[in-house]
Formats: sequence, C-alpha cells, structure tokens
Amino acid sequence: MLLRSRVALITAAIVAVAIAVISAATYLSTEHSLRTQLDETLLGGWRPPGARNPEAPKPGPADLCRAGPPGRPLQRFVEGIQLLKADGTVCSPPGVDSVVVEPGDRSARVVTLRDGYTLSGKPVRVLLGPTGDGNVLAISRSLAEIDSTLAGLRTVLIAVSVLGALLAAAAGLLLTRRTLHPMERLTSAAEEIARTHDLDLPVTVSGRDEVGRLGHAFAAMTGALSESRRRQRALVTDAAHELRTPLTSLRTNIDLLARSEHTGRELPAADRGRLLDRLQVQAGELGDLVTELVILARDERELDHAEVAMGTVVRHAVRRASSRARKHTFDVHSAEWAVYGDEGALERMVLNLLDNAIKFSPAGSTVTVRSAPGMVSVADEGPGIEEADRAHAFDRFWRAPEARSLPGSGLGLAIVADTAAVHGGYARFEEPEPGQGAVAVVWLPVATASGSRLLPGRRG
Repeated sequence: MLLRSRVALITAAIVAVAIAVISAATYLSTEHSLRTQLDETLLGGWRPPGARNPEAPKPGPADLCRAGPPGRPLQRFVEGIQLLKADGTVCSPPGVDSVVVEPGDRSARVVTLRDGYTLSGKPVRVLLGPTGDGNVLAISRSLAEIDSTLAGLRTVLIAVSVLGALLAAAAGLLLTRRTLHPMERLTSAAEEIARTHDLDLPVTVSGRDEVGRLGHAFAAMTGALSESRRRQRALVTDAAHELRTPLTSLRTNIDLLARSEHTGRELPAADRGRLLDRLQVQAGELGDLVTELVILARDERELDHAEVAMGTVVRHAVRRASSRARKHTFDVHSAEWAVYGDEGALERMVLNLLDNAIKFSPAGSTVTVRSAPGMVSVADEGPGIEEADRAHAFDRFWRAPEARSLPGSGLGLAIVADTAAVHGGYARFEEPEPGQGAVAVVWLPVATASGSRLLPGRRG
C-alpha cells in the first residue's frame, strides 16, 4: 500500500472513530434527556390521595374499579392507569392496555419509576405510587414516541458517520497526494540516480517543511558525492600522469641494468653506482608519492576527533624536520593552544610546511615557525612565491616552473590544505615581511574550554 493510501486510511479511521464517539454521546444524551422529560411528566402528574384539592374533586383510585360506559370523562382521565390492590387483584378502566405487573410492584412504598411492557407488548414507562391504604397506583406512559425519535436520530447519526468517514478518506487522499507530490518527485529522482548513477541529476524540491528539508539534504548529499567522485577521478588522473614519469625513468634504469646482465657487458663501476643510487632515489620518491596519494584519498571519517595540543604538535614536527635538515636553523615560538582533530594528521601537516620551507631555503638559512591560538605559520628565506601563483600553490600536483627540477611530488601542500579543510580551517600564502621568502599560514578553529570551536578571522 502506498504511503498516501495509508495516510488516507488512517485519517478516515481517526475521523470515523471521532464521529462515532460524538454520535454515541449525542444518542445517549438525547435518550437520557427524553427519558428525563418523560419521568418529570409522570412525576408532575402524580399527587398523593391526601394532596387532592377538595374544591376541584377528581376521580380517585377507587373509581378505577367501577365499571362505566366507554367514552365517559372518568375513562378518558384514567386511561393508562391501573390500581394494584393489596389482595392481588388489578383494577383498570375498560379498554385500557394494562401494564404487565412485576412481582415487586405491589410492595412499593415510595414513588418508583421503571420500564415495562403492556399486555399487548408495547414498551411503556411506569410510575408506581403507593396510595396509603396498601394499594399501589400504576401510571404508564408509552415509549413509542421516544423510541421513534431515537430510531430516527440513530439513522441520521449512522449516515453522518459513514458519510463523514468517506469524506475524510477522500480529503485525506487528496491532501496527502498534494502534500507528498514533492516526495514523489524526490523518489523519482532517487530512482533515476540509482539507475543511471548520474549524481549531477537535478533534484527540484522546494519548501521548508520536512519534505523540503529532506529534498535539500538529498540534493546536498548528491552534490557532495558528485564532488567527491570528481575529486577522486581528478586524483586518479593526476596520479596516473605523475606516476608515468618516475615509472618510465625507473623502468629505463632497470632495463639498462638487465641488458647489462643479459649481454654480459658490465657497466663501469662508477656508472653502475650512479645508476643504483638513482634507482634508490627514484624508488624512494615513488614510495613517498604513493604514501601521499593514500593520505589524500583517506576519508575524513578515518581521522580521530580528540583535543590536540598544537604546541606539542609543532615541537614534534620541528624535531623531525631538523633531524633531516642539519644545515638549517629553526626559530620556533609556539604558544599553548588546542584544536579538535587528528594529532597524526596535524603533525604531518606542519611537517609538510617545514619540508617545503627547507626545500626552497638555501643552506645555512633560518626557518621561522610561529604558533599562536588558531594559527601556525612557517616562513623561509628562499626566493619566495609569486603573488599570481599563491592561489594555485595548494593544488594537487601543482609545482612552480622553477621548482620542477627539484625532488617532490607536488602533493605536500595539497595535503596541508586538505588537512586544514578537514579540521574546519584553511591554508594560504601571505605577504612576506622584508627579508623573508615565502610565508605559509594555516588557520584552525580553537578548542575552547566549553567544548566549542572558534575560527579566528582572516588577516590581510
């Protein structure tokens, strides 16, 4: 069953139950009101024998046992009345449809009301009133009018209930169809995307209700997946392009060694040594490239989300960089602050900034490292980077023209930008001060004492 059908059915059921409850309450209230009015009529016509007005004499209970011709005023007055005598006999005017006497009627000592039937089977309301001489006067009133009124009301209420349920079902079906129409479009779009794997298929769902929010969330999800797929394809394409050169060079050197072995023409020892050294360097560069590709391809969900002390991260990164750059001096000033994220990824980010500064700095120069709440900067004394190239420096596999002869894969700064973005920050090159080369700065959200995150404003 479709969702709109289920909603319409549930709506109809709820409305039907509500109408049924209201109808039942109306029926019972009407029945109680009619019976109350009848009882008040019976009680209003009852007068004990001693309470009769002597100035307006009327027939008494004893007159019920006297025979008289039909049509006399006495008969018309006492019609529907009978006297239950103490000796077990019953007196009633001729032609009166007497009430069926129940065993407890003769023992009534106070005015009592009950339901009963006449000898012909008609339902009546009976008032039993003691006369004070051991006899009981039974006054009856037909319930035919009440039953007829209630039957008509019952028919009307049943018809209203059925009609109301049908109208509620129709209205519910119409409203749910209009309400769920955006959901149908969203479902069709999702099915089309599942069939064609086209994540760029437009999803047009408007509104700010739950369906609209779902549509916007679905569109955002497909957009994120499309962007992720685009980045993966770009990464694979760029990686294949970048791997082709070192693999070709590596294969050429290996073929040269293999041909020397197969032909028996040994290479000179110096050439062989240089070739082996080159192979070792190329294998190392290839391994670094693969490692960096794996880092870039890693999903954000694989990273930790713990509080990380950036002062410790910077010190560890500087220690690792200085161990392989003995000819450089490091000027470090690091404040104590924290960020939520992955400690290993953040340390690799700072280390890549340091490696980039070392690669472009002359021997004996100083690498300046500054770390303050929300910011880590690394400045070198190299040639710097042109202002027009600063926006592309963090792209994958991008390398400045003058740096293409230097070792490296062009992924170090891309990893810096990716790590900063994953942690809610950004990276960029800023204008250097006099005497400095390039100044790379990473801005990160600061972890506050309350657990919130604060990203300092951009500078410059």
